[in-house]
Amino acid sequence: MKKLKYTIIKSQKQYHTYCDILEGLVLKENNLYLEEIELLTLLVNDFNERSMENYEYQFSPVEMLKDLLEENNITQVELSHRINVSPQLINDVLKLRREITKKLAFKLAEEFCVNPSVFLKPYELKMTG
Repeated sequence: MKKLKYTIIKSQKQYHTYCDILEGLVLKENNLYLEEIELLTLLVNDFNERSMENYEYQFSPVEMLKDLLEENNITQVELSHRINVSPQLINDVLKLRREITKKLAFKLAEEFCVNPSVFLKPYELKMTG
């Protein structure tokens, strides 16, 4: 029986390995790897979605964002540059002073390869004044 080069991701270790391979292929900017990039992207996204289902009901959108920032070792400022929003917006969201809009939810979802619904659940803002 022939062993497949890639399989459905079943562990964090395999996930990180595939992410590293995917990043390396994307950086090569070579059309020869397009199908492999597409397959790895599907596998990584599938694992992310399956993993997020476990967290989706446990965390508020802000807790989820904090967790993703920490897990990916990304600062608020770095995230703001990556998704083209102000650092103050990210800070206000994390401090529960502003809500996550649909537009921001889609930017965050794309950045972290998760379903946008993770960021669109209702949550309470802190009262000011």
